[in-house]
Amino acid sequence: MERKERQGNRQGHRVLWSILFVALNVGIIAWTAYREFHVNARTTDFSLGEHGIAFLFAAFLCLAVIFLTETAKLLLTAQSLGEKMTFRTAFETVALGKYYDSITPTGGGGQPFQIYWLHLRGYSARESAVIPASGFITRQLAAVVLALIVFACQRKVEPEAIRYTAYAGLFFCAIPPTVEIAFSLHPGAIKALLARLLKLGEKIHLVKDYEKTLETVIGTLTQYQDGFQLIAGKAGLLIGLMVLSLICRAALCSIPFFVLKALGCPADYLRIFCMTVYIYAAVTLIPTPGNSGVSEGAFYLVFSEVGSSGTFWAMLLWRLICYYSLLLIGLLFLRRQMEVFEESRTKRKASAENDV
Repeated sequence: MERKERQGNRQGHRVLWSILFVALNVGIIAWTAYREFHVNARTTDFSLGEHGIAFLFAAFLCLAVIFLTETAKLLLTAQSLGEKMTFRTAFETVALGKYYDSITPTGGGGQPFQIYWLHLRGYSARESAVIPASGFITRQLAAVVLALIVFACQRKVEPEAIRYTAYAGLFFCAIPPTVEIAFSLHPGAIKALLARLLKLGEKIHLVKDYEKTLETVIGTLTQYQDGFQLIAGKAGLLIGLMVLSLICRAALCSIPFFVLKALGCPADYLRIFCMTVYIYAAVTLIPTPGNSGVSEGAFYLVFSEVGSSGTFWAMLLWRLICYYSLLLIGLLFLRRQMEVFEESRTKRKASAENDV
């Protein structure tokens, strides 16, 4: 009875969260439309500017670069471990990882699934953890490095609130890779520190199950430790993964420029690129799946400063390419995921019957 009650509560929380999530997205889009078409009295027509098709193609090409660089990182890491990995397996891992990142709060569902997926594909527990962990660490480091460079070179961004929110977002974004690296270098000290912080969290009722939470956190950091030790011990691998991660991040931050140009908005590449870096840093504070809702609002607030019609449509196109396309691509591979799960289930069942 008690178990059913807990399951009912969880289901109720999921429904409530889904309703709030949809309401937030609809509300933000409605607000941006009102501001664009009523307050700023801009045209509601959707039309491409000069060479609009070419610029849209460039935007989707950036999306392709993102997938290909992430795929190359998995292949490079697998090769450094002496493991064979096909392009198809690597691409499937990337596509499904980005899908689960996009549907989970804070984007934290992709890497655990990639570890499980690679294990189902026949890789050992260590290899399944190290391959995606190495890519994840360098992706985080690349985001921090690029943001630091942009923040140092371009300090002017409107509105001012975005700039200070981006500083706070970068601080929190830098915590995970910092903790991962520190744990790899001094595991005992970091474990003791985390134990104290979680104990404090338990006292103020932020942590429900101290032992289980500590075990989960340390287990996750151990996976990252193996990945960090791998790339730290191979300079060539580290440089390769960082270069690919920076290219991936640069492609992501270039998409808004091509979208704005496609719709005929006046745009300078470096300015738009830097403003996009600020936006991504700022929205990292938002725990919604894909930072949905707030990302749209932040994009519109910043890029409406360009002062041209088409910003609303540019915002929708940007989210279509950077977020909804990840969901669509992931859905294409979900059938393959179910096939692999079924194969694994059949093998386990056959193994259990043989043991009997």
